[in-house]
Amino acid sequence: MMQARNFFRARNVPRSTLRRLRVIPSYFFLVWRWSMWLYALIVIIFAHSTYIDSQTIKYGSMATLLLIITFIETLIVTLYAPVLHILFPRLLSGSVRSPKNQPDALRHRREDEEGEAGLIPPLAQTRNHYWNIAIYSMDVVICGLVMYFSAPFLNPPFGLGSPFYRYGMSTVFAAAAAFRYQGGLLAALGYDLFALLGLFVHAPGAGNYTPNAVDIAGSLVDTPIVAILVAYLSNLLENYARSKRQERENARTQAALVHIGEALLQSSGDRQQLLQRSLKSIQRGRFDRLTIALIDLARGDGQAARVPLHLAPMLICQENTFTADQLPDSSTRLIQKVLQTKQKLLTFEPIEDESRGIARLYLPLRKDEHVQLVLGAESLRMTPFNMQHEKFLTIAGTQLLVALDNIRLAEQTVQLAADAERGRIAREIHDGIAQLTYMLSLQAETCEAQAQRIIEASEEDAELLAPLAERLGKMVMISKQALWETRNYMFSLKPLMSGTTTLTQMLSNQLREFEAISDIPTQLHLEGSDDIYDEARLRSRRYAQMGTTFFRIVQEALTNAYKHAGASQLDVVIRYQPEQIEVDIHDNGRGFPLPDIQDMRQTPEEPQILSGHGIKGMRERAIELGGHFTIVPQTDGGTTVRVGIPF
Repeated sequence: MMQARNFFRARNVPRSTLRRLRVIPSYFFLVWRWSMWLYALIVIIFAHSTYIDSQTIKYGSMATLLLIITFIETLIVTLYAPVLHILFPRLLSGSVRSPKNQPDALRHRREDEEGEAGLIPPLAQTRNHYWNIAIYSMDVVICGLVMYFSAPFLNPPFGLGSPFYRYGMSTVFAAAAAFRYQGGLLAALGYDLFALLGLFVHAPGAGNYTPNAVDIAGSLVDTPIVAILVAYLSNLLENYARSKRQERENARTQAALVHIGEALLQSSGDRQQLLQRSLKSIQRGRFDRLTIALIDLARGDGQAARVPLHLAPMLICQENTFTADQLPDSSTRLIQKVLQTKQKLLTFEPIEDESRGIARLYLPLRKDEHVQLVLGAESLRMTPFNMQHEKFLTIAGTQLLVALDNIRLAEQTVQLAADAERGRIAREIHDGIAQLTYMLSLQAETCEAQAQRIIEASEEDAELLAPLAERLGKMVMISKQALWETRNYMFSLKPLMSGTTTLTQMLSNQLREFEAISDIPTQLHLEGSDDIYDEARLRSRRYAQMGTTFFRIVQEALTNAYKHAGASQLDVVIRYQPEQIEVDIHDNGRGFPLPDIQDMRQTPEEPQILSGHGIKGMRERAIELGGHFTIVPQTDGGTTVRVGIPF
């Protein structure tokens, strides 16, 4: 892992390098404009000092005025971007000033965000596209007029004859660097129009001149060539900067994925701990708020559930950089919206009086066509999240989903191993102690029957054998009780619904087993049929959970009726309904005290933990699956235990 970190660090492109690449067009533009202004100054001074005649003296004041105008213009252009940054920072596009007290990760993220806009143009661009066009057009007009009025100084009196001809070509440079080929060629066309104006309409002070092809071509061809070359070099430079930025972003992404992998490897089988560690590894300065929502599909899976997915219980973990006042927290509402639509949510909400906005990206991650995880990222940014952020969250979320699935598989493996061990113990009980207890019960019944026959046949021995017969009767009762307890434990251990076993078959087998052990007549009644459910629902995990719950509740109710109610008849009713399955267990015993029944009907507010003992355990089993449990006393004696579970 350490070697991987060093590799990613070595491949990381310095941020200062990318910043220099972004401002190269501005540097070249300013160097060109200032050097060509000095060139024009030298040409004017040299021409004025060499050819001192009435004409040069007459137009010396014009040359001085043009030098002053171009100097002021060059100075304004030089200071335009910095001054605009200081006075109107929100007016500029791709501009944000990061507080110095921000963490390094956040400050670097702000710098990377500035780099997303590409190269910085020679004249800083604002957020208003028309204002940008006006700025560059005004620069073309000023440079063209300067070239036009300065042309009479030299020969030819237009175009390249002007000492400011090369100075004015810098406006084509600026337009080509900012708007590439289209903007550069339009600026070159506008600049050449002023050269043609000087050719056909001579500026004041121009002498007689006979046009020739060389002067005309030289005055019109240079600027389009400059526009094409500058646009081409700007494209190359931007592509190079973009590739370097992409290389650095890839290195950061891979390093972040390495950290995420380490967090997943170090996490135990606890889902909460896994999500908390993953939060820190995924965030790592990339996002101001990161939210992970793990959807509980036990009641919300697509096959067997009637609970809407967006109402299914979920485990939400969150990591924040900013407080709720700085970055409002609406993650829960957005997660519910994503679960309803099952589509990603990508929004950008501008903040008034600021150059930034709130960018949000919520991604649903699916497994088996069901949303099982939602990753939500929020940040204060100038631009919305892009494909790189979505790709990173998708990769990180997929790794997290795989780790969570591994935890689930590990739990299932443990459960399968436990079921296998319970099945083995049940077989051992059946083949060992259950058989011995059954034989003991038979022997005790045989001895009791023989003692009764002797008592009935001989009055002399009746007095002596009566205590023995009484003890044998108690032994028969105890042996049957032991056999009942043994077989009850055995059926509690063995797997319940497996293969093609239905709820009706499972409860029918249970009642036959109970009747054979207890000698209490039992009957199973059906209202409806499981044919109303499709095959997918009958094979779902939800149906298996419901079968287990019904089996345990019926088992506990039968045991209570046998041990405590003194019942002589038991009836079990299964009602198959479209939205739920309901089971009634009715006995004709002595019933329960009324206060206990009222206590069982109360709904506690605190979370329930399955105890597995007595009536409370039955009720908790039903509530665990979202069902209801009631005990209804009968007017003619006996009790009805009713449990219903939504399907």
